[in-house]
Amino acid sequence: MNAERTDSRPPLLRPSVLAALVAWAIYEVAFYGMAALPGIPYTQWFASASNGVRTALIPLAVGSVFMLAFALLSRWDYLWRDPIRLSTTITMKIALVAFVVLTAIRFVSTKWSEIPLALLATILAAGVLVGFAEELTFRGIFLRGMRAGGRSEIAAAIWTAAAFGIFHLPNLFLGTGAAGALQLVLAAFSGLLLYVWRRQWGAIWPAMVAHGVWDISTFTSGQASYQWAQLWALPSAGITLLLGIAVLVSIVRNDRGIVAIPAETE
Repeated sequence: MNAERTDSRPPLLRPSVLAALVAWAIYEVAFYGMAALPGIPYTQWFASASNGVRTALIPLAVGSVFMLAFALLSRWDYLWRDPIRLSTTITMKIALVAFVVLTAIRFVSTKWSEIPLALLATILAAGVLVGFAEELTFRGIFLRGMRAGGRSEIAAAIWTAAAFGIFHLPNLFLGTGAAGALQLVLAAFSGLLLYVWRRQWGAIWPAMVAHGVWDISTFTSGQASYQWAQLWALPSAGITLLLGIAVLVSIVRNDRGIVAIPAETE
């Protein structure tokens, strides 16, 4: 049971839904609190390297420190790796391949020569940090808390995805406008896709990499892209939504009775 711990000491804070909510709240307040301080609208976060540092890089760095401290101090088991290798369906595997293709299209659509090097460096650093911090928070700490008490994998996966969607709610008040509502829905279903990245390899690292690369492609294509990419944006969002729905259906149909961490083993 304690394979992931570096010693035999019990956790300082037992994995639970409440503890997962506390961790989420810590990250939410740390990140969005600092991101809102400069008063820069969300749509302008990466308009320049300076904006990116103040609204994304510094808040992400602080959030990463908080989440890593939570993970280390709590000493939760099965945080970085799953206790068992859960099977992935054909639908899930197709979703992973499609995720890679959609990311690649964004990179191809980017006019790299038009992005200043300072801004590009900021975007790359932000991508690395967002992949680490948000995956540790949601597909790590929150998922582990939802799996506590012998909760079913269906419930753990769905509630973790829902939390990831709700996490983006402050963007509505930071300048996204009506598009922010669509972002909440897309984030929730994208959370299911990122869950599959962890599930496929039984570890959180692939999800961190996939998330970071996805966001980098989003930030770069959003700053400088070919005209055809603007026409592709809506179909891309629709495909992402459909992939998430397909994964949701696959989880509900195939994970009945599956419990990743039985209550008696905790």
